[in-house]
Amino acid sequence: MNTFIKIFRGGTLALPFLIWGPHGIAREPVTFPTPEETRELAGEAKPFFEIRDEDNVYGVLDVAMDGTVLMFSLQGDPHPDKRRGSKIYLKRSMDGGATWSDHELLGKPIELDVEKLGIGPYDGKGWGNDKHHRIATLGTSVVDETTGEIMIFLTALHPAASMYKSRDHGRTWTLEKINFTKDSRGFLSIPNAACDSGITLRHGPHKGRLLVPSRVMPNYRKHEEGKGYTNAVYSDDHGKTWHQSTPFPLDGTGESGLAELRDGTIYLNSRTHTRKGNRWVAFSDDSGETWRDLHQDDELFDGPPDVYGCKAGLLRLDRDDADILLFSSPSANLAGRKNIRVWVSFDGGKTWPLNRLIKRGPGNYTWMTQGRKGTPSEGFIYLLAGKDWMARFNMAWLLDAGEPELVLSKRSTYRFADQDLLYSTENAEAFTTGEQGLKDSPRGYRLKKGAESGQVVTRRLVLPSGKMKVSYHVPEGGSLHLAIMDESDTRLRDTHALTGSYQRDRIIDNWQDGPIDEWVGETVQVQFQLQGGAEVFGFAFDGVSSPGSDTASIGPSDDRFVLPPRHEYLMVQNPPFVRSVENAGPFAVSDNQVPKHLPLGIRTSYRLQDPDRPGHVLTSKLSLPGKEMKISCHPGSGTVNVSLFDENGALLNTSKPLANGLKLRSLVEWTDGFSLKEHVSKPVTLRFELTADAQVYGLHFDRVFWE
Repeated sequence: MNTFIKIFRGGTLALPFLIWGPHGIAREPVTFPTPEETRELAGEAKPFFEIRDEDNVYGVLDVAMDGTVLMFSLQGDPHPDKRRGSKIYLKRSMDGGATWSDHELLGKPIELDVEKLGIGPYDGKGWGNDKHHRIATLGTSVVDETTGEIMIFLTALHPAASMYKSRDHGRTWTLEKINFTKDSRGFLSIPNAACDSGITLRHGPHKGRLLVPSRVMPNYRKHEEGKGYTNAVYSDDHGKTWHQSTPFPLDGTGESGLAELRDGTIYLNSRTHTRKGNRWVAFSDDSGETWRDLHQDDELFDGPPDVYGCKAGLLRLDRDDADILLFSSPSANLAGRKNIRVWVSFDGGKTWPLNRLIKRGPGNYTWMTQGRKGTPSEGFIYLLAGKDWMARFNMAWLLDAGEPELVLSKRSTYRFADQDLLYSTENAEAFTTGEQGLKDSPRGYRLKKGAESGQVVTRRLVLPSGKMKVSYHVPEGGSLHLAIMDESDTRLRDTHALTGSYQRDRIIDNWQDGPIDEWVGETVQVQFQLQGGAEVFGFAFDGVSSPGSDTASIGPSDDRFVLPPRHEYLMVQNPPFVRSVENAGPFAVSDNQVPKHLPLGIRTSYRLQDPDRPGHVLTSKLSLPGKEMKISCHPGSGTVNVSLFDENGALLNTSKPLANGLKLRSLVEWTDGFSLKEHVSKPVTLRFELTADAQVYGLHFDRVFWE
């Protein structure tokens, strides 16, 4: 799925190799740029990132032509869902987002004459007849780059025939009448705030056209949402009259974003509301009037696996030399809407080789915008989340991959003597105890001198069992509390205070809100809170199965999440290819140990942390793409083996050892005449087994079964 990217200062992207994409269509993707090319993309800027609280449940972001950053939101209604009848407010930043004004009243919602329009009834009687559907309130925005006007639509299930406009970069607003024309099915669109902001076209015969993503609710009934569809509205008279595009070629869609590529093609990316799966994409060659080439994106998930999609953010960076798109959404491998990420495409949405976590914790709807050239906002990307926070960052930060997110495998024993267990400390320090009862695990953590309290946090790990034991020492006057947190930093369980002197494998039976059994197999983090003379040395679990190797268990993943079939699986991607590790860790391709002629798509690889004992890298479940699996690895003086498990965790086969030098897309050979053929398209889990100084880079499939 990856070739390489070459970026020239002030030049273009060179795409020299073809690969095969969805439906067997040849395409020319690009991969993550090399470090030198990254510096070209980021310019001279240093990585910048900040995040702050922001009172927002439902809002819109945009940037005026003078660089004023505009944050629209609904405020003032005591109802927890602020969309219900609240007034429209605005916050402005004149310095690129460093400081913000207070909320300023922009305008009131419009009550629709539903009887005259012949819609409803919205009398509150029955599902979908909520009274707030009579109220047209905050819709999405668009900045007319020709005139400088800023426009805010007003929508419910039916649009209002008015919009708010500003001609002074957002300082003052007036309510003005507009005209909507119906679409080919006889309905009016709603460019609501769950659709991204609109754009001004810069190319083609309709240069200057305003184009805004929108959605249609057939018959203006909430309970007919499954029949609804995405489309776009456009204006060629600076927002006085709005026409409808043809319907998006798939019903059950709605919230969407769009971007104009360098050749004038319109790229549209839509959520679905009636099915699980990936994002749906289509293109327009006539400035947003009709759509072609509908397909599911094979990398962008439409929200987490247990939710029917989620409003995402889409943004094309304002540059002339490349079609760089950003896409923001919750992480796809977690239950619920959590852990907002931003994905990056360097080839106009064909591939998405890079993503970065923005914030752990709850995160649902997101909106993105970017600064204007020549203003204090230049170079900044702004992301607003519907969970009351906002992030501001630049491409230099986004292109800096950061520390890979290591997840430890299932083990029976976790000791702080193991170099991979510790993640962070606060007011705590490592020490070695002489206590004989802990001689097999003498390394522990205690408070720094003079500190009254502190904490020790482990790396994330796959919870192997609900039967947990802890080794610790809590003298009189001290205390130790343990907490289990999920991947979104949500606290799942706490213990009452643990007490006792030099306790070894003390069974935890005092969880405050019940046992931890329901999270077995999930990724969690363990946090210890220390006070006084408390010391902690590690923890263990009963009931952990072993695969019969010299290492602790790294049993196959029981996660219900399944990766889609792809040509290429890299060690660091999201949704994550690597599920967990045992005595293995990531390292950057810039290290001297990595051969310089590796494919540039390989950014991070895995190797043993202690080369004197074997280790494993376990993948997430994936739908096996094809019958010929190729591996990129470097066994060094050791070996690499690949083990294949079925969806129930049963071992199917282990490959012949790979040894003796660098392997680039080398065919994996199985033992005993085993073939992948009968397992193609079925969920499987892979385990890479490493010895000595072996390194593993990724997998490749020349052909995918659905091509």
